[in-house]
Amino acid sequence: MKEEERSYFSDEDTSDALNRFKRSLLSGGKKYFDVSEFEGIVEQLLEEGDIKSSEIAAKQGIQIHPNAVPLRLKYAQVLLNKGNFEEAIEHLNFVEKVETTNPDVFLIKGSAWLVLDNEIKAGKAFKKAIETAEGDLDDILYNIGMAYIQSGDIPKAIQHFEEAVQTNPENEAALYELGFFCDQQGDFEKSISYYNNYLDIDPFNFSTWFNLGITHNKAGNYDKAIEAYEFAQALNDNFHQAIFNIANAHANSGKFREAILKYHEYLKFDSKNDDAYCYIGECYLNLEDYTKSEKFYNKAIKINDGNDTAWFGVGLIMWIERKYTESIVFIKKAIEIDEANPEYWLTLAKVYNDFRHEKNAIKALKKAARLEPENSEVWLTWVDVYLKSKDLKHAIHILKTAVNKNEDAILKYRLVSLLLESQNEPEAFEMLSSAMHQDFLHINYLFDFYPKAPKNKRLKQMVDDFRKTNNLG
Repeated sequence: MKEEERSYFSDEDTSDALNRFKRSLLSGGKKYFDVSEFEGIVEQLLEEGDIKSSEIAAKQGIQIHPNAVPLRLKYAQVLLNKGNFEEAIEHLNFVEKVETTNPDVFLIKGSAWLVLDNEIKAGKAFKKAIETAEGDLDDILYNIGMAYIQSGDIPKAIQHFEEAVQTNPENEAALYELGFFCDQQGDFEKSISYYNNYLDIDPFNFSTWFNLGITHNKAGNYDKAIEAYEFAQALNDNFHQAIFNIANAHANSGKFREAILKYHEYLKFDSKNDDAYCYIGECYLNLEDYTKSEKFYNKAIKINDGNDTAWFGVGLIMWIERKYTESIVFIKKAIEIDEANPEYWLTLAKVYNDFRHEKNAIKALKKAARLEPENSEVWLTWVDVYLKSKDLKHAIHILKTAVNKNEDAILKYRLVSLLLESQNEPEAFEMLSSAMHQDFLHINYLFDFYPKAPKNKRLKQMVDDFRKTNNLG
């Protein structure tokens, strides 16, 4: 947007004008404000979520300044916030007759068309905004990107943010959004690059250092994540969340004792944070100090009995200690809080399996499979449950179901082993061929599942022929 046109209008002036406008609403009278003041008033009221008052301000402004295009654009924004998209477009069509080269007109119109799911008309409006942008091209491209963010089209938003940065490499707003949304899309390398570009311009922005730390943590760059968090904390010593995230990064890198120290440091500032106690419990669990682990999980539960992770953690400890009845109680409590967590159902199934409760284990596995069919461990555990009771027929049946729902070649190799065990060689070799074509590198899983496989001459010949044909050494 053309911020330079009203750069002389300070936040203090906006606040004063807004207060005078609010007083006039209470008294039922009208006061005079210039165009810039009305713009600021409408903008502030929209930010406060007071759409009704913002509409009154926009209409009053237009009555006093009928030829002021900026106020008509503000009114169009009010209509968009009210959900009156068609009316907003009609109003913008009128403004366009007066202002044929104002990019803001086309920018707002494109946003309205996006909300109405008309991407073709939105694209045409945005194209006109770009064509009329002149010196504001990078800002227009940035705002088009923001419009696509609001419509949920992240890839197109990123495209426009990148074009904004190509136009102006120092567009901080576009660099920041690129860092954030590339992270959200899982493109951590790009995200880190854009955050670093931003920090080259503004190295004292603690929130950008913090976000950079988050992305490094997701990418597994734990030392760099900790360094970024430490910069964030140094720039804002009241930003205690950085300490919490430093602890997380230590835990993720397997440095559990360092993580525990940092969590304790964080608790000095936020003593009632149940997640911190819960994560200390998790660290002690990984250190196999189950007494301390249970102690901190219970502290988390005492602060917040809705902390499902803590209930689950205690359930894991009970399972490790073979206290199956207690384990089931705690895991079920976690499930009661978060019924859609497939890990909880899978673990419950494993506990039931160890406890020799086959029917309950299968019930839990059915739930886990519905929630996360792509999790191969669910299907392999299900097979183990059947094999524990020597039910080879049902184990094969469940793996055939798994292969249809899950593309993991390991499941196929497991199925090959069971088909060989049941002496169904034709079907076993057919499945073996499919598995090898999909992922030959995991052929060793077959030999782990079925140690007798190398003694099968036909199987050995198939594997050797496949290796030679595909030059696999």
